[in-house]
Amino acid sequence: MRVIANHALCQGHARCEDLCPEVFATDAVEGKVVIADPNVPEALEAKVRLAVRNCPEGALRVARSQEED
Repeated sequence: MRVIANHALCQGHARCEDLCPEVFATDAVEGKVVIADPNVPEALEAKVRLAVRNCPEGALRVARSQEED
């Protein structure tokens, strides 16, 4: 599973970081989401899906493989 961010939509609410800090962070300059590694470990998939669902701007999405980017 991969997670993808649309920086044009991100408003820096950081809900994703609050819910899954192992994958998400906030850029100190722009205040937008940073993804440590877009290839999500299986153990974190549930937390990442929760973070994606909780993004108020819909700036995050999950893809099953690189082909879905």
